Amino acid sequence: MFGYSWGPILIILLIVLILFGPRRLPELGESIGKAIKGFKKAHEEPPQQVQQESATAPGGAAAAKPGTCPQCQKEVGEVAFCPHCGHKIKA
Repeated sequence: MFGYSWGPILIILLIVLILFGPRRLPELGESIGKAIKGFKKAHEEPPQQVQQESATAPGGAAAAKPGTCPQCQKEVGEVAFCPHCGHKIKA
């Protein structure tokens, strides 16, 4: 299992049992399980498609909606830099 024999796995489990105690282990297992389940769910969902406006502003530049990056036209919310392309949003 994971390239380890049963000896090191039992030692690791014993150390975890000593550190967290028998009362806290079920809580720890449940929180780890929920985190893995949430990660898998987020990984399996398709990314949200952002509809780009085809209208252009005077001067030929694409019109950016509030909350979108002027460079990549993706929704970013209220942040200073775009998390997708790194373009500075706010002055």
